[in-house]
Amino acid sequence: MGKLLHRLLYRVLPLKWYLCVVSRMLFIYRALGLGKHSRAMEYNYHLPQLVGQGATAIDIGANLGYYTCPLSDIVGRKGRVYAVEPVPVIFDVLTHNVGSRKNVTLLNYALGEEETTIEMANDSVAAGGYFGTGRNFVSDGDLSAEAIRFTAQMRRGSELFANIGKIDFIKCDIEGYERVVMPELRALIERDHPTVLIETDGDTRLRMVEMFAEMGYRATMLEGGVEVPLDVNSDKDIIFRY
Repeated sequence: MGKLLHRLLYRVLPLKWYLCVVSRMLFIYRALGLGKHSRAMEYNYHLPQLVGQGATAIDIGANLGYYTCPLSDIVGRKGRVYAVEPVPVIFDVLTHNVGSRKNVTLLNYALGEEETTIEMANDSVAAGGYFGTGRNFVSDGDLSAEAIRFTAQMRRGSELFANIGKIDFIKCDIEGYERVVMPELRALIERDHPTVLIETDGDTRLRMVEMFAEMGYRATMLEGGVEVPLDVNSDKDIIFRY
């Protein structure tokens, strides 16, 4: 969906309605099978190659459900999806989008190293003129005047998921905070060896590649819908397979 339409919708609609409309349009887009090899959608369409029926999946940074809902369909009635989304207004729309799916557990938390109340923010309006739903981050206080702030509850993933059984798949898209969350989950990852899909960049990207290599994982990325060995100079999402 084009940036111009995003800007228009953001200006004329209350935030929650804007999120509902944007998410509905994307779900329709996917249902029509569009954009299979686009940068924004190719990993979403690749999910059946990463997780199977009956699996347990964790969606960290579930956003509006773009991965949660397909994962729910894939794992089926015998599987379980744990969708973690800390931002209250986004969580409300996620809950609506998940609807009556009985195999999804919704968790309104941020993951981190402690149990506490934190401030999160979204500063995308200043740059793009609209609310970028995937641009929420743990705030360090250095924000523009247009930044939208949220209060969220933080939990340790290692405790939250300690007793859910074998973890088969983790998707993580949390705007750089994977540098904290993935090491905190390391013991569970080493226990179960799930396939892991991470959106990451910069120095944090190198840290993730090194950490997973230490655990015996190989790193791949998608090219034309096909997994190929990771190009260290690429900024595409990374699939870690054990």
